[in-house]
Amino acid sequence: MITSYTLARVLPAKDKDVYKKVKTFTEVKDVILTYGEYDLIMKVESNSIDDLDNFIFNKLRTTDGVIATTTLLEAKPKSFMEES
Repeated sequence: MITSYTLARVLPAKDKDVYKKVKTFTEVKDVILTYGEYDLIMKVESNSIDDLDNFIFNKLRTTDGVIATTTLLEAKPKSFMEES
């Protein structure tokens, strides 16, 4: 399982529409609206890099109102970082 965080820039006045749409994608486990350079942050879970590519290029970036994305891959699971 690959966990990643995708930040999205959205056209003005489209943030609520994009928010509602991305919440319907099975890959998106959480989404929040933000202020600043990016308008949305999504926690995304994929089975493989190919599945993540498919999600980013064929679902998210084709969503009406999304103008740019940046995706960050989780390097180490939280449980690993909390071990002694």
